[in-house]
Amino acid sequence: MNSNACRSAPAAQLSLLERVARAGPYYAASDKLRSWIETQHYAGYEPYDLLNSPYLRGRFLRLRFVAPWIIQLGRRLGGLRLRRWLKVTPSKNPKALALCLSAYCDLAQRGFGGRSESLALKAELLRLNSPGEQCCSWGYDWPFVSFRGAVLPKFSPNCIATCFVANALLDMGDTFRDDEAVAMACSAGEFITTRLIRSVESPQSLCFSYTPTQATVIYNNSAIAGALLARLGAIDRRTEYFDLARRSMQFLADGQNCDGSWYYGAGRWQRWIDSFHTGYNLCALLEYQRNTADASFERQIQAGYDFYKTSFFRHDGAPKYYHDRVYPIDIHCCSQAILTFCAFRDRDPEAAALACRSANWALQNMQGEDGTFFYQRKHLWTDRTPYMRWGQSWMFRALTRLEQVLAESERS
Repeated sequence: MNSNACRSAPAAQLSLLERVARAGPYYAASDKLRSWIETQHYAGYEPYDLLNSPYLRGRFLRLRFVAPWIIQLGRRLGGLRLRRWLKVTPSKNPKALALCLSAYCDLAQRGFGGRSESLALKAELLRLNSPGEQCCSWGYDWPFVSFRGAVLPKFSPNCIATCFVANALLDMGDTFRDDEAVAMACSAGEFITTRLIRSVESPQSLCFSYTPTQATVIYNNSAIAGALLARLGAIDRRTEYFDLARRSMQFLADGQNCDGSWYYGAGRWQRWIDSFHTGYNLCALLEYQRNTADASFERQIQAGYDFYKTSFFRHDGAPKYYHDRVYPIDIHCCSQAILTFCAFRDRDPEAAALACRSANWALQNMQGEDGTFFYQRKHLWTDRTPYMRWGQSWMFRALTRLEQVLAESERS
C-alpha cells in the first residue's frame, strides 16, 4: 500500500523521473491520462451528447417522446463511430473542467505544478458561465431530455454542475490563494440559495431542485448543494448557509432506507440504487460534518457506508453499478469508489486499502494503451469510448486524490 510519494527532497529539486518513481503507479497512470486530456484541450464526447449533432436539430427530434430514445441510443450503443458519423464535435464540459481543476490542485499540493493549468481552467469556466444568469452557475455542453421529466437546454444551469465547479474553485482558492476563484464559488452559493426551487421545505428539512425550472426531488443533488453551502458557510460563518445545509442533510437522512441505502430520488420512477450516487451522498454527509462539526447524522453515515462497502463491490475491487447485479461495470463507479474510500480513510482503517484495490482493478481492466479509461465493461463486451466528463476527468481527479491521501499517510 506504499505510494512511495515524495519522502525527502523537495519536489522542485527532483527530476521528472525521480518524481514519477517516488509517486508510484498511480502517478504514472494519472500522468499519462493528464497528457491525453491536455492534448485534447479538455474537450471530448459524452454519453448524452448525441443531440449536439447538426443532423439531429429538428423540432420533431427534440420532442419528449423522441429525444430520450436518441440520447439513450448514444449512451448505450453509440460510441465514437456513431458520433463521428453524425458529426458530433468534441466540446468542453464545465463539470469536466472542474474535476480537472481539483486534480491539478492535488498535484500542486504535492509539488507537481498545476498553477498555469488551473488559471487557464478558471478562465475557461468564466467563459462557460450559464448565459443570462446574474450569479455564477454552470450547466452541460449538450441539450438533454429525459424519460423521467428533466429537460436541460445546452449550458442551462443545473445544481450538480454548479456545485462541482464551485468546489473546484474553492480547492483552487485553498491551494493557490486565489481570491477570484473563491469569489466565483461564493457567487455560485448565491445561485443555489436564490435560483433553485426548494422542492420540499419545512422548518426541519428541505430539498434543492436540480434546475431553476423544475421541482425535482433527487437525494444526491440536494445533498451536494447542502454540502457546498456548509463549506461556504465555514469561510465567512454565514449562519443561514449552515441552516440550509443542515436541513438538506436532514432530508437526505429522512430518505435513507432501512438497510442504509438511498434511492436515486423520491419519485416512484426513481427507485433504483446505484453505487456512485450513494458515494455522492456519503461524501456530502462527511463534508457537511467536517465543516460544521455537527455529528447529528453519524448513524446515517455509518449505515450508508456499511451498505456501500458490502453491496457494491466484487471481491477483486470491481465496483458494481447497482447493488443487486454486477454489470455494467462503469468507470464512473470506479472513480467514485476511489474518492469515497479516500474520504472515509480517517473513519475506516480499511478504507485506504479499499481505495487502492478499486484503483488497481481499474488500472488493470479499464485503462487503454493511450492512458484513457473505458466507459463500461458489459457482461459480453466492453465499450471503450473515452468519454471526457464521464470517465477521463473523473479518473484524473480520483487518482490524484488517492496519491495525495497516500502521501499524507506517509508523512503522518
